[in-house]
Amino acid sequence: MPTSHLKCKKCGAEFDYNWTPYFSTMAVRLGKHRYFSCPECKKRSTFNIWDTRVDPTIHHCKLTIEYG
Repeated sequence: MPTSHLKCKKCGAEFDYNWTPYFSTMAVRLGKHRYFSCPECKKRSTFNIWDTRVDPTIHHCKLTIEYG
């Protein structure tokens, strides 16, 4: 499962996002981007999940969310 390290544009919170390629039940897919709520401030925003991918075996963040 790919993991992306994201930063909320509205509150600055950083978190890891585990996702399934080409599938989403909790976020709107927009090509390389997903539109969903930040787990910290709960405000919806667009996140680039494709260009922010990290290796989950060596990258760990305090906050991790997972969407299908």
